[in-house]
Amino acid sequence: MANIQLTRGLVTLTTIVRGLAIVGAVALCVVPAAFWLTRDWVSARGGYITGIGNHPMVLDDRAMLLGACSSLPGVALGLFALWQVWCLFGEYAQGRVFAPTAQRHLRRFAWGVLVLALITPFLRAAMGVALTLGNPPGQRLLALGFSWDDYINILCAAVLLAVATVMNEAVHLAEENDSFV
Repeated sequence: MANIQLTRGLVTLTTIVRGLAIVGAVALCVVPAAFWLTRDWVSARGGYITGIGNHPMVLDDRAMLLGACSSLPGVALGLFALWQVWCLFGEYAQGRVFAPTAQRHLRRFAWGVLVLALITPFLRAAMGVALTLGNPPGQRLLALGFSWDDYINILCAAVLLAVATVMNEAVHLAEENDSFV
């Protein structure tokens, strides 16, 4: 399909979204690393983040390392999703809104967000185990929780996946109709 001419507002939006993707990628690289390198921060927020509340935690080197390792899949998926957004809005900025490459990036973004939304409760549970592994027997904890935010994230990702699928089908139908004319 031919490139489209973007309005000034859409050009601005593509620039903003690409900038936000960069900010998000930097934050995904810096914040989890800073969190797991700062025992006071883990002590203050770890129980809340993992769903274990005020349950005792032993923040030794093993707990900090295992906690950091358990956050890596989420960071990797987040970076993958942000890369897809960067590429998608790069295509949009060039006017290739309906190009196969743009459709592929939109689909990949939707899948990345969906997988991230589905595994996040398990990653939080793994972090909770890491933070309580040093506790004496009987005080170690596995807390698997599913929040309203998890539900909304899954729902939004499913909607994005549906939109990506519908857009892909629309592009194929338009190409098929153009071949008949």
